[in-house]
Amino acid sequence: MGREKDEEEALWGVVDCVHLKKGREDVWTWKHDPGGKYSVRTAYEFLSPEEHLLDTQYCRLIWCKLVPLKVSFFGWRLLLDWLPTKWNLQKRGATLQQEGFFCGLCHEGMEEVDYLFCTCREAWLVWVKVLNWWGIEIVMLNTVRGVVDFFLFDLGRIIGKELGACVFLVVAWYLWYWRNACVFKNYGSLQECLLDKVQMKSFFWIKNKVDGCAFSLYEWQMNPIECALAIKRHKRLLKSFQK
Repeated sequence: MGREKDEEEALWGVVDCVHLKKGREDVWTWKHDPGGKYSVRTAYEFLSPEEHLLDTQYCRLIWCKLVPLKVSFFGWRLLLDWLPTKWNLQKRGATLQQEGFFCGLCHEGMEEVDYLFCTCREAWLVWVKVLNWWGIEIVMLNTVRGVVDFFLFDLGRIIGKELGACVFLVVAWYLWYWRNACVFKNYGSLQECLLDKVQMKSFFWIKNKVDGCAFSLYEWQMNPIECALAIKRHKRLLKSFQK
């Protein structure tokens, strides 16, 4: 009876907070948003521990409109270090196979996110090819956050942050795909074909999301900077017509 009494009092405590108004239709409201409207972002902020909340610029990367939702979710987990890397699995008490927590791509360093996606020699060579594709000399970036900052604020200053975010997410997505193929299917090196996959996937994602995207896949592969600037010019033109 004591427990039931406590539960009854708790229920009345909730009900007492409800204020009904005549002539007004009942609606659902989301109390974690000032306007009462539910959004993925406010739910993410509510569910994530405060110390793990990402800054605004990283949220902009994660929920990039140019990529599918599953890729945004992947990016969110990557930046929060929630991917099931071997190091994270070992910290959770998982029993690993003979290779232990060594990187699934190079089998040398410890497989944690910064090593797997940045300093691993196999992953780094992919980034070098991607940077060369954009006409950029080698930049030494040793952390995922450092790579994100580069694509958002350095390259992003030229081509736009949203497009910079898209390129980063496509590369990271394929690095994780390659890692899983090596770990679970015993694949060899996919380094030679990964740039082609990044170019094709990013082109089709952008083509499907950006109105007025008139350039071809060949043009995107040969001169991505000019294609990106064409997108920026088109967006400015649309804004001028809307005023």
